[in-house]
Amino acid sequence: MRAGDERPQTFIEWVLAPLEERFPWLGSGRDEPVGGADTVDELAGLYKSLIEQRDSVSRENGDSRA
Repeated sequence: MRAGDERPQTFIEWVLAPLEERFPWLGSGRDEPVGGADTVDELAGLYKSLIEQRDSVSRENGDSRA
């Protein structure tokens, strides 16, 4: 596929990319033990980073609500 043929990233792909980075076991197909407290901390951090990214994009686009 040429660079010009690439399609834009969908919303789902945009959300799944950081999830797979933070939680590699999500797509591994292996049953790995996972600590609950660590998972909650990671999810809280992911939520914060997604909000910050959304607000950053809103500010760049001139949205006064961000």
